[in-house]
Amino acid sequence: MRAWILSILLFLPVITFAAPAPPPPPAPPVAPVALAEPEPAMDSLLNEDLIRALRDPFQLPTSAIIKKEIPKSELETLALKDFKLQGIISGPRKVRAMLIGGGGKTYFVKVGDRIGVRGGKITQITTDAVRVVEYYQDEKGRNVPDIYELRLAGELVSLTKKDEDKQ
Repeated sequence: MRAWILSILLFLPVITFAAPAPPPPPAPPVAPVALAEPEPAMDSLLNEDLIRALRDPFQLPTSAIIKKEIPKSELETLALKDFKLQGIISGPRKVRAMLIGGGGKTYFVKVGDRIGVRGGKITQITTDAVRVVEYYQDEKGRNVPDIYELRLAGELVSLTKKDEDKQ
């Protein structure tokens, strides 16, 4: 028994019992941070008028919106394909073309007149045709001319498409 007590006394300092760790000390209370009052200059910048003046991100910019013009004549209410060239009238100073519209109405046109729903303009009247230039926007936003001819044979020919086919 002595040996047993002796062995306990010898190994007792080596054996340690796991005691629960003491709880950490409580954190000191944090004072609430006072928010600074907005500066009067910033307050005046963010007013309701400025917010209304900002562009809506879900709408097209006004520069990208194509403004449609109100047709000034009946020639601008019909598509170019609805016209048939009936004849060319040449005088000492003026050259005019006689066109028949889709409804059978006759129109007398000269160089510079607007025609068609795409804003076409008559640029030339020859002895057998009327040349019309229309502009459209390509995918890069550039205005590209599209040239058509109304011929006496009653056909509408795209001169721009012919040039593209040759290349």
